[in-house]
Amino acid sequence: MTIAALGWFIAVICVIIFVTLWFIVCFKELSVKRNSLDSITEQIHMHRRLHMQERGGENDAAAQNILEHKLMVYREVEKEYNALLKRPMKRIPSYIMGFHSKRKEKGI
Repeated sequence: MTIAALGWFIAVICVIIFVTLWFIVCFKELSVKRNSLDSITEQIHMHRRLHMQERGGENDAAAQNILEHKLMVYREVEKEYNALLKRPMKRIPSYIMGFHSKRKEKGI
């Protein structure tokens, strides 16, 4: 009886360690993507303000090009983040830890 109980105890400990490591790895990957998405969002807001200041000026075209480039990068990172959330091994931990897909934001 004690050998069987010891076997079950070791199995439970291994499962707990596996689930914990699974959640830690998912958290790290999702945090990196979400932080880069937040950083790009801040850059877009900054470049949008700069573009508004340069309207009609000599740097208008350059400011518009930079803003368009940042928006393109944002869309790509957003697509990667949402795809990462849809992966089967990331779906359960991301839902439990509060990572949700980014929708088209009105300010972007």
